[in-house]
Amino acid sequence: MIRHTRRIDAEAIAYHYDVSNDFYALWLDSQMVYSCAYFRSPDDSLDDAQTQKLDHVLRKLGVRPGDRLLDIGCGWGALIVRAAEKFGAQALGITVSRNQYEYARERIAAAGLADRCEVQLEDYRDAAGKYERIASVGMFEHVGLQGLRGYFTRINELLADDGTVLNHGITATDPDSAETPWGGGEFIERYVFPHGELPHISLALKEMCTAGLEPVDVENLRRHYALTLDHWARRFEEAAPRLREIAGEKRYRIWRVFLAGCADGFAQHRMSLYQILAVRAGAGALPLTRDYMYGPCQCSASQISAP
Repeated sequence: MIRHTRRIDAEAIAYHYDVSNDFYALWLDSQMVYSCAYFRSPDDSLDDAQTQKLDHVLRKLGVRPGDRLLDIGCGWGALIVRAAEKFGAQALGITVSRNQYEYARERIAAAGLADRCEVQLEDYRDAAGKYERIASVGMFEHVGLQGLRGYFTRINELLADDGTVLNHGITATDPDSAETPWGGGEFIERYVFPHGELPHISLALKEMCTAGLEPVDVENLRRHYALTLDHWARRFEEAAPRLREIAGEKRYRIWRVFLAGCADGFAQHRMSLYQILAVRAGAGALPLTRDYMYGPCQCSASQISAP
């Protein structure tokens, strides 16, 4: 079993995410969202699907103007920028990737959102404060199976009494499988995501409940991730010459196999992807139906004034 410390986790994140911002920009969408998109139609562009995903997360959380939002593992900052710009949140993103941190800082400044959007280079175990909304998108895969309870407990400690949290992450599909690292065995563990482990959805829910959180909505986006990876793999192939220049032949070949293999893995149900919306156990007053998740945004940029 992998022992997850701050140093080990930071090194693993740096290995995967600090390759080069230019490397990822060549095959991700224009907002640099490195997680499963949300397709209203298979014909949606990647840019549209990723914007829809950001809004889907923020609507599920019920984000409103003035809400304090924490994004654990904020990547290159797309969610916190969207939360501040369109939903009026006071958004904080944390990451242990130096490249992502610097990029997100520049992005926030360029958007003129420094008064209500911030990014910090910080481990989730060191986060402080209370937040009405907490998002964790594509991050808990790095926590480790033994660390899930501590991870959800920390989220519970950070969550306001009437707050909501959304965990968006990859899961294993075989509850009895001993092959946990990303569902890809030695190749993924050695070359792509060192120390990554995938829980089954049942384990994720169990540890969430044990940590004092109450799951209120669970959505499977496996097919959406297959579509997302198809887009990434195709864009990766189209940018092959430049990717080789930036990352070198070995890393280019590793990521090429990784993207194509994961696209097939999600399409064939070897891995899955769940969004779990939760509140503190016995707390939180959500609407009685899911209608609010799929309606129009509660506010627009023109309605938001700086605090």
